[in-house]
Amino acid sequence: MSQANAIVVLCPKRPDLAGQPLLGHVGWGFELPDGQWMVGAVEGDGWANGNGMNGFWSRKVPGEKQATQVFANMVHYGAEYNYFKYLTMTSQVWPDPDAALRVMAWVSAQPYQLFGRNCMNSTYDILRAFSRGGHFNGKILPSPDFNWIPNGWFNAIQVPQSDYHHLPPASQPVQAFAAAEADLQEAAQCPDWRKPESEDYLPLGEAPEEPVPAVEVVPPTD
Repeated sequence: MSQANAIVVLCPKRPDLAGQPLLGHVGWGFELPDGQWMVGAVEGDGWANGNGMNGFWSRKVPGEKQATQVFANMVHYGAEYNYFKYLTMTSQVWPDPDAALRVMAWVSAQPYQLFGRNCMNSTYDILRAFSRGGHFNGKILPSPDFNWIPNGWFNAIQVPQSDYHHLPPASQPVQAFAAAEADLQEAAQCPDWRKPESEDYLPLGEAPEEPVPAVEVVPPTD
């Protein structure tokens, strides 16, 4: 079992939009103080199992193994995922799961935008809050902008090859997806870098004027 504190999970094959290359789609997971994990994603406002606004979902699971299994099982609900990367906190930087939960609660209420408040920016914001500025693996979590797409952002997150894996096979039989938002007791909080008045303000990307180029994601070797 890995000593990782978080994961970033990818499906390189969606969304499948007419006239556009496959952009990729990402979700998040992070460890809680008691060893449980919180996982989730923003699937988009058109997701059949979603809330009609942004397709947000989250789950608290007993551990890391169950965290990756949740994403593997999402294929039953029209939300396929394939690969994940383990993210380990940089030495001497302690995780802040409470901050991540507050940002996650805020993300859950934000309307979806394909270029802007999307799966990538939501995942980035939650993992950045968790890691007190994006401090993973001795590096800073890459910052997405309008020139990047989820596949490109996932590629830019550098981890050892031993921390890059296929998800396990899906195991859960098809059943109704419970779209209720789980364990969002923390008060919602917009992160400082999303506040225009902040010195650290990071604006969301805007729709590109030219077609977005395709980005290839090399599969893990495991």
